[in-house]
Amino acid sequence: MLACALDGSTDLRAEPLTRIADVRRLTREEAAEPKTVLLSGVVTWRNAAGQFVMQDESNGIWIGVKRSQRNKLWAMDDAAIAAIRVGQRVEVEGVSDPAGFAPVVLPRTVRVLGEQELPPAQRVSLPRLFSGSDDCLRVEVGGVVQAFQEVGDVWLLHLRTSQGAFTAEFPIQALRAPSELVDAEVRVTGLAIARFNTRGEITMPRIFSGGSADLIVDVPAIAAFAAPSVPLDRIGAFRPDPLVPHRVRVSGTVTFALPGKFLYLQAGPSAVRVETRTTEALGAGDVIEVSGFVDMSRHIGMLTEAQVRKVGRGPVPEPVAIGPEEIVALNATAIATGQLAKPHDFDGHLVRFPARLLAVEAAADPRQPLRRLTLERGGTILGAILHAGEPGPLDALQPGSVLEVTALVQLEYTPVEGSRRSLVPSRLDVVLRSGADIQVLEAPSWWTPKRLLGVVTLVAVALGAALLWVWQLRRQVQRKTLQLATEMRARRDAAIEFQATLRERNRLAANLHDTLLQTLGGIGFQLEACEAEASVPASAGLPAVHLPVARRMLDHAVDELRGSVWALRSLPLHGLAFSDALQALVERAGAGHDAKIELRTTGDLAHVPDFVAGNLILTAQEALHNALTHGRPTRVMLEVQPAKTADWIALTVRDDGRGFTPGAQRGAAQGHFGLTGMRERIERLNGTLQIESAPGRGTVVHFEVPLRAYDEALA
Repeated sequence: MLACALDGSTDLRAEPLTRIADVRRLTREEAAEPKTVLLSGVVTWRNAAGQFVMQDESNGIWIGVKRSQRNKLWAMDDAAIAAIRVGQRVEVEGVSDPAGFAPVVLPRTVRVLGEQELPPAQRVSLPRLFSGSDDCLRVEVGGVVQAFQEVGDVWLLHLRTSQGAFTAEFPIQALRAPSELVDAEVRVTGLAIARFNTRGEITMPRIFSGGSADLIVDVPAIAAFAAPSVPLDRIGAFRPDPLVPHRVRVSGTVTFALPGKFLYLQAGPSAVRVETRTTEALGAGDVIEVSGFVDMSRHIGMLTEAQVRKVGRGPVPEPVAIGPEEIVALNATAIATGQLAKPHDFDGHLVRFPARLLAVEAAADPRQPLRRLTLERGGTILGAILHAGEPGPLDALQPGSVLEVTALVQLEYTPVEGSRRSLVPSRLDVVLRSGADIQVLEAPSWWTPKRLLGVVTLVAVALGAALLWVWQLRRQVQRKTLQLATEMRARRDAAIEFQATLRERNRLAANLHDTLLQTLGGIGFQLEACEAEASVPASAGLPAVHLPVARRMLDHAVDELRGSVWALRSLPLHGLAFSDALQALVERAGAGHDAKIELRTTGDLAHVPDFVAGNLILTAQEALHNALTHGRPTRVMLEVQPAKTADWIALTVRDDGRGFTPGAQRGAAQGHFGLTGMRERIERLNGTLQIESAPGRGTVVHFEVPLRAYDEALA
């Protein structure tokens, strides 16, 4: 006895399934849950990896040892797996799994119960075999061996029945001469296993046989060229008796051959494609006999697994001048009328026709000569395939060329539903024998799509380069402009600073000349008078007159000097709003004077640029100073309001002082710079300055400037 247990997560308390047939009836969804199974049966097949199939009285099932190992459900060592043999009765406990085709069992434990004879093989019906219903059962099925193949350590026999084809696998030592089985009618006993695709659909049955005893020859094979001879156009024609898939023998002239793969054979109006593994060198014009099996997988008769022998030499059939669209039309007409295509269907025939080349495609492997040409003829698109020969001439072809094509026709059929089920050619391709089958009738226009694409690409690159150059140039211009602006700003600032300094020096000089210098001169005069009084004895008892005057003049000089220092040190705004800065100016200017100074503002002054506001305050300061110093007014009015011109501002300084005659006042030539400095400052703001005055009628100073960011680009 052999028992193996392993860890798992399935609930073993559920009632297990004990019949294989019950497991096989599970749907994919039910098998995936999974369900607990406890099966007892005989091992009917196993492979070297330990996978095996067991069968009880109800059915057979695959035991997925590898899946159990991957899912960590299986813990048997290699020796224990190797101990499982065909003919043992075993008990398997595990879980169901949907697998790729039919439900299987993933084992948890396997216990060997003893030995048991294999169940007898069932003689199955072909429909059940080809539907996969007898999967994992021992069966017996008959067929004709059409080919054999050595794959690893097994012989693979290809068999065909009236229902379809299947394969049978035998150990390499079981068959000593498989070539003698080709075309023999045999019965094969073994395990039926479905070959399926990734959608879980059966594609072909397989029979796994154990030895030579599982192969019974019912009708021995005859020699290949002893097969019955049939005309080339009758290989798939009507027969009153059922067609047994044995070999048939035909003869004809080779029109094209590719050693080890296929050839095209033609006899009179009929032609067929022959697939053969022979490597014998055959050329166009060789007369041969072919013994092979009829195959209808292309929906048109051809021969497969053929043996070939050369019997002579003859002329190569001449190509027929006919277009692809004509071939498709005559076949469609034959189907519509229920008659044969006349003169024939042209499949496998040499034809010649002109067509326009659309494209040339090379094989994925550059070492292979395979080339595919896409052609257009009368609105029909078809492919031309070169399997062998020198592909160089084809690679040199340019799309758009008009070609003369000599090639073999290859039709592709599709079913048509109607009052009767028929097949009609839906596509036509041609097979080229060599590059010489293509002749250029007309070269394409120089403006091929490739060249046009190249020109468009070149223009696009040039345009992109030009745009990049323009962008770089603009960046360079912007950089140079910024540098020039910086330099201009520096020069302007230096010039403004120099002019401002010069004006302030002139104004200061004028102030010092008009006030402090004259006052100091008067003080000096008074001091001289005091000395003269002191030198006269007769005046000893008289009160001093000139000394108090000198003291008052000194105080006045100190006030004048303090005002000049204040004017030099004060800044226009100091972070104040324009209206607040004007109010501060009025308060400072009126300090120490008897005259009353009023400020009147109208409109919104919040958006006056700082540069403009600063210059306006300095100009107003100068106007107030002149009014208080020279006019001796009792009342001074400072008015600020929007000008009549849009985006301009107007300031007016009005006093009721002595006034003067405009043009007669002292100016820079006499050391007075006040009015000159005011005019220069307003002109720098692109504004206007007007002065109205008359003796005894007061003075009005009115100036207007635009509200703009002065030199904003350079500031």
